[in-house]
Amino acid sequence: MKWRAVLCSFILLTGLARADPFTGTWLLNLSKSKLPLPLPVRQTSYIEADSRGIRIREVIVEENGEKINITVDAKFDGNDYAVVGLPFVDTVAYQRVDSHILKGIAKKAGKVVTRETATVSEDGKVLTGNYSGTDLNGKQVNAVAVFDKQ
Repeated sequence: MKWRAVLCSFILLTGLARADPFTGTWLLNLSKSKLPLPLPVRQTSYIEADSRGIRIREVIVEENGEKINITVDAKFDGNDYAVVGLPFVDTVAYQRVDSHILKGIAKKAGKVVTRETATVSEDGKVLTGNYSGTDLNGKQVNAVAVFDKQ
C-alpha cells in the first residue's frame, strides 16, 4: 500500500514539473514569417528555459550554404548577457512577462538595436518573435519570425 502512495506522489510531482513552454527545438516557418531580405534557407533554434533564465543556440543556413551559429545564455533579470555569433549584436537583456511571453533588448556597443517580444502559443506548438529595430545601415526594420515546435 505504501508503494502506491509513493507512486501517486511521484506521478503528481512529475506532472507538475512540466517543461517550460519555450524549451524545445523550433524550426523557422518562412511562409508564416515576415522577415527582411535576404531570407535564410533554414533556421533552427534550440532553447532550454526555466523560470530563472534561457539558453539559446541557433543555427542559420544562408542561401550560399554558409552556417551561422548563435549562442546566448541569459537570466531573466534585465541585465545584459553576451550574444555570440552575430556581427550586429553584442548583448541581450531578457525579462519574463509570464510563462508564455519574454521581452528582450539587444544592443551593439551599448546602443539598443532591437527590441523583441517572444510568445509561445497556449498549445505550445508555435513560437512567434516580433522584432523592431535598425539594420546594419541604420534603417528601421520590423519583422515577425514564426517557429514551429519540432
